[in-house]
This record gives sequence, C-alpha cells and structure tokens, in this order.
Amino acid sequence: MRAKTPIRPRPRRFAPKLRAHDSNTSTTRNTILTPATGKRIRIIRIRGIQESADGRHLYELYFGTGANIATNADKAIDTLDILDLSDDETRTYERGEGPRGLRNEVLSGRWKTAATSVHKIMVEYEEES
Repeated sequence: MRAKTPIRPRPRRFAPKLRAHDSNTSTTRNTILTPATGKRIRIIRIRGIQESADGRHLYELYFGTGANIATNADKAIDTLDILDLSDDETRTYERGEGPRGLRNEVLSGRWKTAATSVHKIMVEYEEES
C-alpha cells in the first residue's frame, strides 16, 4: 500500500491595498473608498495628513452613507485628530482583525468643522468576499 502524502493548503498571498484620497473641505459626508462589487472593505490603517497650515481638525471615519458618525454609531471606525501641519492615524490592525464593512458598503469620512484646505487621507485595506 502506498503512503499517503499529507495535504497541505496553499498559502494565500496577502497583498493589502492602498488608496490615497483628497478630502473635501465641508462638513458633508464624503465617500473615501468604494469596494469592488460584492466585496467588503477590511481596514488595516487610515492616516490623515495636513499638507498646508489649517489649524486643528477632527475627521470622522465610518462605514455607510449616514450623515455623520452618530447616525449609525455601530459603524464608527475612529475620529482622527489632525493638528496644524501634522497627521494622525488609526491603530494598525493585524490581518483579518480590523473593522469590516458589509458587502458593497462604502467607507465615509466627514469633518466635524469645515477645513479650509484639502487633506490627504491614506487608507490601507484589503477586500474580502
């Protein structure tokens, strides 16, 4: 009788994606990232960068199309506290551990008070089925 070869699963390649987004300057909701059809967004890290002097601003991050973070508090991710000519970021999540949206659910952002300059929002994420 022939010896059985152990079954070894093929490792899946982990390749996080990066999206750079220019924020709006008003307090209305802004879509930062839309997943591919039928996919979910899993957050690894989000970073906000202020490239020109604009004072301190708070930026809400959440899943869905609600008007603000309080509309659906259970979909909240974090609030970035971006100081003048500085940056802030969420914690960095391990693979498969970060906040995850529903299928086809967008990642949204919104300023608590209107900014006068565009900020760069960098999103590290992966898409899951």
